[in-house]
Amino acid sequence: MEIRSAALYPLSGLAELFTAGFAGYVIPMKMSADALAERVANEDIDLALSRVVVRGGEELGLALIARRGRESRLAAMGIRAEARSAGAGRFLLAHVLRDARQRGERRMRLELFESNAPARALYEGSGFTIVRRLVGYDCAKPAAATLSAPPKSARSFMLEQKAFVYVSGLTETAVAIRGLLTVPPERGKGHARKLLRGLAAIFPDRAFSVPTLIPEDLAPRFFTALGFIRSDLAQIEMSLDLA
Repeated sequence: MEIRSAALYPLSGLAELFTAGFAGYVIPMKMSADALAERVANEDIDLALSRVVVRGGEELGLALIARRGRESRLAAMGIRAEARSAGAGRFLLAHVLRDARQRGERRMRLELFESNAPARALYEGSGFTIVRRLVGYDCAKPAAATLSAPPKSARSFMLEQKAFVYVSGLTETAVAIRGLLTVPPERGKGHARKLLRGLAAIFPDRAFSVPTLIPEDLAPRFFTALGFIRSDLAQIEMSLDLA
């Protein structure tokens, strides 16, 4: 087996490999070139640092790497089903970790669904340890309120320079909330709650969701007060010190 840079491949080829690598996954994932481009931008993924594992001219899987400062995040790693028992994942992960150490990085992080026992065993076998549990929330239709906001095509919304929400996915039926922030001096005054209710007024009759990236003990009362229900799936965040 050999390792190649993901930057050598077109987005369409990487999207096909991503889809194949996550076949039979906890959540079905069908990636397109456009969706992958958006994910690369949203998550600061560096394709030059991301890797593809190849055997006999066939691409078996890929690892997407995001880097900030001296810390890396394994944003995704998927292996074709027929290669999962042949050591391709272990081979790819070893090279990703070697690359990170050669760059002088201090730590690598990742998230995986806690029900994904094979992946967890692979990461723990490579030295990763659990940092915390991550959860998500869903709401069929939040209560609405009036809010002055950008046009419907916008992805970021603001309330009086006090609270901000970033929408990472927007369809005719659903709104995916990726980030929510209230500036420190204004916290505890209901601005974030008003902002989300205003967002519900802008996008009526759409289901709202928060991905499983929220620390379990962070703001559960805030979401439940707005009618959100914790999703059944949960992830675990893992970390490996590289120094």
